[in-house]
Amino acid sequence: MLTTNFYSPKMKIFISHSSKNKDYGNIIVELLRSLGVKESEIIFTSNVAYGIPIGQNIFNWLKSQIENKPYVIYLLSEQYYKSVACLNEMGAAWIIENNHAAIFTPDFNLNSKEFQTGALDPREIGFYINDEDRINSWIQQLSMFFDITTNNILISQSIKKFLANISSFTEDTSSVPITEVINMEQINDGLDFNKSPLIADLSLSDKYSEFLKFIKEQKFKTDELLLFHYLVETGKVKLMTGWQQDYEISKIKEWEKIHDIKPLLSQKYPDVLNKMEIRGFTEVSETTSYGNPKEISIKEEISKHILDLPEFVLATLNKVAKDNYYEHPEEDLNDSEEFDLPF
Repeated sequence: MLTTNFYSPKMKIFISHSSKNKDYGNIIVELLRSLGVKESEIIFTSNVAYGIPIGQNIFNWLKSQIENKPYVIYLLSEQYYKSVACLNEMGAAWIIENNHAAIFTPDFNLNSKEFQTGALDPREIGFYINDEDRINSWIQQLSMFFDITTNNILISQSIKKFLANISSFTEDTSSVPITEVINMEQINDGLDFNKSPLIADLSLSDKYSEFLKFIKEQKFKTDELLLFHYLVETGKVKLMTGWQQDYEISKIKEWEKIHDIKPLLSQKYPDVLNKMEIRGFTEVSETTSYGNPKEISIKEEISKHILDLPEFVLATLNKVAKDNYYEHPEEDLNDSEEFDLPF
């Protein structure tokens, strides 16, 4: 009897997830590896061993991986649907029509509005991460695309270990980075950020914590916030300076034009870079043969969070963009009636 197998050594598994659910993702990776999936076949950005190669642009690299049609695991949770980066990944993968599986964290609400109206069809069969029967079925599906072991005893042992890890795993504050605890439990609850005892434990070298504090205390100027908004929307963590500065400014002007934003950032770009350097949020990442800076990077402690920033940060960046939209005079009603708008 012939069986259909679509296994290709070039195909990869892309785990689309919120960084706040990385512990679940690590357990999935462990299961896949125990079943025979190779390290080179897994893309999981929360683990450096399976993440974005050094020197790669985050946005462009993820885009190229999705365009290569990997098998996508959507690790769905409340946090996933609150992440702009996750929703962008979902939309991009959905357009490409990748083979995929939807796996739900134990506390995920299938009746949530976000899930019912999202890009993924809620009528498709997904499963909770601790559903043993569905996991067995899913592994059979994976064997159509990847060279998975056929040893039933090994598969059974791997599933039991996987379920035991899920069962013992609880998302308490000990598994969440200290900066995330401050963000979700203190900033959003309106507690005094400055007087928090947790702040005393933060290292002054933790630039991400300092960045969050600057946002909370409104220390950034408008042009600086527009720069971070530009970085988030373009997925960039590196910026051109020196003799390449004009090219970066031209890209910013295009971005401002597309989003109808006043040209404050493009006009003050050199000053903004200087302020970022003084604050210690950037570093020189590339120089000319004469040692002059030609590229700067956002400090890694911040850049690794740039695609999954907390909601209060995104709200601040969106507000500053909105406050700097062009105000167009109202068009004459008779003129507007000449156009047949699609909405």
